[in-house]
Amino acid sequence: MSTRRLLPAIALLFATALPAADPPPKAPAGFAWKNVASIKAAFLLPDGWFFKEELRKDVRGIFLSKENIDQMGKFDTGLTINVFKNKKDAPARARQYIAEQAQGGDVVNLWEAENGVLKLYGARMHVTHDPPAFTEHVLAIGNSKTDTLYILMFESPDTTWDEAWKKGEVILGNFRLDDEI
Repeated sequence: MSTRRLLPAIALLFATALPAADPPPKAPAGFAWKNVASIKAAFLLPDGWFFKEELRKDVRGIFLSKENIDQMGKFDTGLTINVFKNKKDAPARARQYIAEQAQGGDVVNLWEAENGVLKLYGARMHVTHDPPAFTEHVLAIGNSKTDTLYILMFESPDTTWDEAWKKGEVILGNFRLDDEI
C-alpha cells in the first residue's frame, strides 16, 4: 500500500509519493487534518468549517464546507469529493469527466498529470448559466490499478471566490489518497 500526496497548481498538476507509514505533516495554521477512513484519505479542514460523509448507491460523497449542510440543505463554498469504486477504465472516465465539465462554463485552465497508477485531470471554470455565477476548480483522478474514480470540486460564488480560494488552494494542495483504494 502506498499513499500519494497530490499537489495541484493552477496550470499544472503533479503528485509526489509518500510512504504509507508517514503521517501527514503538521497542518497549517487555521486547518486540521480530517482522516476519511472509508477511502483511506486525509483532507485539510479549515477551522470552523463542516464535514459530512454519506453513501448513496455506489457513490461515496464527502463534503468540506463553510456552511452547515445539515442545517441549510446545501452549501455555497466548499469541496465535494465523490468516490466511485470499480469504474472500468477510471483514468479514461476521469479525462472524459473533465472534458464534459469544460463544456459547461468558461474554462480558465485545463491540465493533466500522472503519478504511478493515478491519472489526474483538472480544470478551473467560471460558470454563469446557474445564477449566482460561481467559479469551480475540478480535479478528476482515475486509478488504473483499482478502477477507482475520484471527482473533487471546490466551488464558491464569484463574489467570495478570491477569499474562498485561499482556503481551497491549501485543501487541494495537500490532500492524501491511498493508491490501493
